[in-house]
Amino acid sequence: MPGKLPEIIRVYRIVHIDNVEYLLTKGMFHRYHPKADPDYINIGDSNLIEQRNTYHVGINPPNGLLGDYVPFYFGPLSPMLLNISTGYRGITKRSQSEIAYIVCNFNDVVAKCTTWCFTDGHAKNAITCFYNQQSDLDKIDWNIVFERFWKNTEEDYDKMRRKQAEFLVQHHVPASCIAGIIVYNEQAKEIIDNIVCIVGLNIPIVINPKSNYYY
Repeated sequence: MPGKLPEIIRVYRIVHIDNVEYLLTKGMFHRYHPKADPDYINIGDSNLIEQRNTYHVGINPPNGLLGDYVPFYFGPLSPMLLNISTGYRGITKRSQSEIAYIVCNFNDVVAKCTTWCFTDGHAKNAITCFYNQQSDLDKIDWNIVFERFWKNTEEDYDKMRRKQAEFLVQHHVPASCIAGIIVYNEQAKEIIDNIVCIVGLNIPIVINPKSNYYY
């Protein structure tokens, strides 16, 4: 069952903590955008990122390539975060204290960004469907999106794909869309608090709410 649609839909992007200051001042860009942070620290699977640059978005509008979009998840505890924390599949292993969640309200982003779509699973999967209407948000499996345990089983061999449903915004998401930041521990919060103070913003910084954002 897809689960009940949340009253407030939030979307999450995990980034290296050293990227946060640029994101808070300039916003979020896709990797090859001319205004993207030249010192951006990549935390994901480099091979997968390169593959996304040639993978077509499966709906028109907006169409284009996945690499032209800023991707978000609809929930926490993504498989990618687990891979980062373990170094699985050759991904650079990092402490979770280095990883911050950039949190946006879906409605805020839609109001300020005209070109977007979303998926019912990992975007680079042949069976994943793309959507460009808010009325189709019920196609997302909201139960698994928020689930901590998402390993495929004999009863459900598609959990991991559905867990990674994506919200995709073409080119750029302005900093004004950022509603909050989630961090791993008090030390990380102090770092982000200082950055928020420097850039003169009033954004809530929260440590791992309900212990449900980090492994």
